[in-house]
Amino acid sequence: MKRLIVNADDLGYANGINEGIVKAHREGIVTSTSLMVKGKAASHGVKLVRKNPKLGLGLHFQIENDDLEILWQTKRVIASALIEKTKKEFLNQVETFKEFVGKLPDHIDSHHHVHKMPRIYPFIRRWCRENNVPYRLKINFIDSFFGMPSTNAVSIANLVRILNSLQEGASELMCHPGVVTPDLKSSYSHQRELELKTLTSRAVKQEIKKLKIELINWKDL
Repeated sequence: MKRLIVNADDLGYANGINEGIVKAHREGIVTSTSLMVKGKAASHGVKLVRKNPKLGLGLHFQIENDDLEILWQTKRVIASALIEKTKKEFLNQVETFKEFVGKLPDHIDSHHHVHKMPRIYPFIRRWCRENNVPYRLKINFIDSFFGMPSTNAVSIANLVRILNSLQEGASELMCHPGVVTPDLKSSYSHQRELELKTLTSRAVKQEIKKLKIELINWKDL
């Protein structure tokens, strides 16, 4: 059986992103989202999710851009203080998530794939195992639905192609739907509206039905 989690990243980044994610869930195929607890619209995002209890909610871990650039330089000797700082920040964001939501995240992923960094991944993986929280990369991960460098990647045609090539078992499709509002300051903006249009399209929903793909969230694993 083919089972698919459609996870919308960046909840809490901006009001329009929050609204787009919820629309993509209510009118489309999004089953899960992940919260940026340090985002300026985090509280707004949590309020919307509470009104949509079938929408899964995880943590979208993020760190400062300067630290991010350093940590991705795998051949460079990195001060242990920065690694420990990043680990501490992860734990702090988990606690903030619990304050917002009242429970642990139902999964862990991250902004710019921080949790995949070789110096950080073992720590986060161990925490997830100890707390019985799944994490991105635990199942087949699909990142080919992303509108850069070309918006063709977020077209209905490409998503249909992805669905038709889905492997057996559980997979996660990463997406970034949203509505462009004045509070959104991002190089990835109009692409979010294109994603939203595709994720709510009748053609995509019909294809999922035809292929007998089961839409799930992380709690269903």
